[in-house]
Amino acid sequence: MQFSLRQYRSEAASHSHTDFHQIIISDLGLLELEIEGRGGAVSGTRLAFVPAGDTHAYRAQGLNRFLVLDVDTDLAKRAGIEALWHRNANASPYLQIANGQQAALSDLLRTVTSTRQAGAPISLTSRVGDCGTLIDDLSGEEGIVCNSLLRVLAGTSAASVGLTSKASNYDGLASVPPRLQRVLDWAELRLADPISVSDMAAVAVQSESSFFDAFQRYIGTTPMRWLTEQRLLAARHLLMASGKDIAIGDLAAQVGFTDQSAFSRAFSRRFGCSPLKMRMQGAVDLTAFN
Repeated sequence: MQFSLRQYRSEAASHSHTDFHQIIISDLGLLELEIEGRGGAVSGTRLAFVPAGDTHAYRAQGLNRFLVLDVDTDLAKRAGIEALWHRNANASPYLQIANGQQAALSDLLRTVTSTRQAGAPISLTSRVGDCGTLIDDLSGEEGIVCNSLLRVLAGTSAASVGLTSKASNYDGLASVPPRLQRVLDWAELRLADPISVSDMAAVAVQSESSFFDAFQRYIGTTPMRWLTEQRLLAARHLLMASGKDIAIGDLAAQVGFTDQSAFSRAFSRRFGCSPLKMRMQGAVDLTAFN
């Protein structure tokens, strides 16, 4: 396996590769794709699995950076990567990270971006077993990256074909501009990290005042209120997925709260129930908290 961080041009290009599958994950921005006639995009929590031999055309929009993994077909079988793809996406080339499961994707991106320069490939030669079970005790970066990739694929499902916009999440609002959509996708993958309005404005390539005004116009709230909402929604999904196995302090840290008390208060205001009480209640109908 080789993987690297790449930037793509806005001009369309196409090619194919016969001896390896390619997995494309967005670290920043949007990449339009057409894989054997099936149109789609890589952005935010949507990724692409390009099977070996499939011709694919691509072009990027604006500022962008993507994690590209070239996975040898034999390794993909032995590692269970192909099995996870077929099971979760039914061989669709576009996969969607499930709600509340962004942490695995964030961990994978953080591992690579914190240690490698864009365009520098890394070789992974360690043996892995069937269905994602490691044969050898992998150590260091190789083990972390391999395990992170398997966790990412385990938390996916088939994504709808075609370009989509998250503007549909904000009823009655105009279509979200690409630079603002880029910020939403970027922030959702970094909920555990400290994020400021200045950080978001830099991703949008706008001044803070212009970004703030645009955010309120298209999203209908302030950037930090929106960010808090995403963190609380992610916390609820993590809590229900983990049940009694997760400590409230750990849960708070995973979604970017440094103060457990502040997290519990915000959670209770949003859902009418403390995180501790929800954890004690166990599985509930999540639609009741929407």
